[in-house]
Amino acid sequence: MATIREILVDWALPGGNAVSVFWFDAGVAVATQRTALHAFLTGTKAFQATSGSYAIQTAGREVDENTGALTGAWNEASSKTGTGTGGATQLADSSQILVQWRCSVIHNGRFVRGRTFLPGISSPQLSNGNVLAASVASIAALGVTLAGSGAGLQVWSRPVSGAGGLASDVTGATVWNEFAVLRQRRT
Repeated sequence: MATIREILVDWALPGGNAVSVFWFDAGVAVATQRTALHAFLTGTKAFQATSGSYAIQTAGREVDENTGALTGAWNEASSKTGTGTGGATQLADSSQILVQWRCSVIHNGRFVRGRTFLPGISSPQLSNGNVLAASVASIAALGVTLAGSGAGLQVWSRPVSGAGGLASDVTGATVWNEFAVLRQRRT
């Protein structure tokens, strides 16, 4: 049984609030994980409008990767927050930057991959209907840095019928050059 840690990021945006979910290896200190995640998000602030902000939650849950059963909780009280610095005009809430987390593990016949949608994107990131190429490269580099930081960033393949879940270490990151829309969240 391997335990994984869920760290949530709360987004406060003009059009409403949002939450991003990140999974980490529970064998790494939570302070290390929150610091690495904060460094990633601090780097992305330049691409987000000044009207949006984030806060990394200071407490959360730990679960069994195979079953999804709750195994414990964590807390780390240091404040980790940020506000966008990329300009005053925000694109539509549906225009988000998609970070794709890459893993080298094959599970159920597919490479394990994860996604993070970055909300609150500022208008200077728009180039002919797509994400500005320099922004794509910069955010991908931030993702690769987070993946290689030693913080234990993982993608969790959720269990089906109470078994078969798997947490895989993130080995890289790419960023889609088109804006993405998060239409539905898994429950």
